Amino acid sequence: MRVVYVAWDPLKYPRIGKIARTLGKRGDVEFAVMIPKFKFVYRGAKIGRLLLSIVNYLTVLSQIFFLRGDIFFVANCPDILVIPLIVRRKRYILEYRSPWSLEVEGEFGSGPWVRLAAFFERYALRNAWIITLTTSKLMPKVKDYVKPIFVIPNYPLKNFSAVDVSSRKAMRERFGVEKNSKIVLFVGKLTRVEGADLLPKIIEDVLKEADVTFWIVGGGPLQSSLETFAKKFPNKVKLFGWQPHSEVPKFIEASDVCIAPRHKSAYSNFYNEEGVSKLSEYMLFGKPIVACGIAESKEYLLVEEEKMAEGVLKALKGKVSPPASRSWEDNCEAKLNELFNLIKAGKL
Repeated sequence: MRVVYVAWDPLKYPRIGKIARTLGKRGDVEFAVMIPKFKFVYRGAKIGRLLLSIVNYLTVLSQIFFLRGDIFFVANCPDILVIPLIVRRKRYILEYRSPWSLEVEGEFGSGPWVRLAAFFERYALRNAWIITLTTSKLMPKVKDYVKPIFVIPNYPLKNFSAVDVSSRKAMRERFGVEKNSKIVLFVGKLTRVEGADLLPKIIEDVLKEADVTFWIVGGGPLQSSLETFAKKFPNKVKLFGWQPHSEVPKFIEASDVCIAPRHKSAYSNFYNEEGVSKLSEYMLFGKPIVACGIAESKEYLLVEEEKMAEGVLKALKGKVSPPASRSWEDNCEAKLNELFNLIKAGKL
């Protein structure tokens, strides 16, 4: 059975490696990943990014149309990736990670593009053979579709935390952070959807009360404006840009508090540590987490957006409990194998 995973940017999607690792242990699955052959990047105005996105969509859709496989595993966002498979009458498992309309709204604001994204989101769900969810919080979005649904959280592999014991000290020394100083870490895309636009206020408010260092790991449209902001606080705010996923553990290990700010929205309750990979990656290291704009959980301190700085200060004082540690092997692998065992047995 040849299974082909289709995603918009698979090289930046660590979950694919986890799925490949699990299915690779089986003798009845040949697993492959489609790598888009042509992707053009433009970091200018919104209209330019939008037009280039359309060009990219067309080139990737053309590639998908000629893929060979028995089953296709498709990561949504964008949901239009399923169109060539529907045209070809191919069965696909829709990996429903988050509402695509939310991503579009966060990038381009409300309007016709959001409505179009919502249409394709429903279209992809309606035509899916099987639906997998990265978090149980998304169940209300899909429960009315008459489909087999499997919740397979996005927890990290155990070896994600396998950094050298001296890594914390080495990273801090490398970037000039003293032994007893505190580091607050943000990991993620520098976009409004990921809450990167909230960072300046959080940082300013915390630095009024505490002598700490903020590390920002990630790239995106807001990187330039954040770099300008960081110049106001030399040696206290450092941006590292996009980093290979293999390097992220070193930053988490070196930190003391991790943050996950997001804007409150109608979709906030769809996000928790099951589906937001950086949350479960913070958890694997037992780092206190402060978040806003997502679902409630006992694994992190959830505060209102305007109280993020208060939450960070509380965590810096040791008043936020460390989270539980959950891994892919212990919490997700069995569910993925159950899915493919049922497929092999012809029960789905």
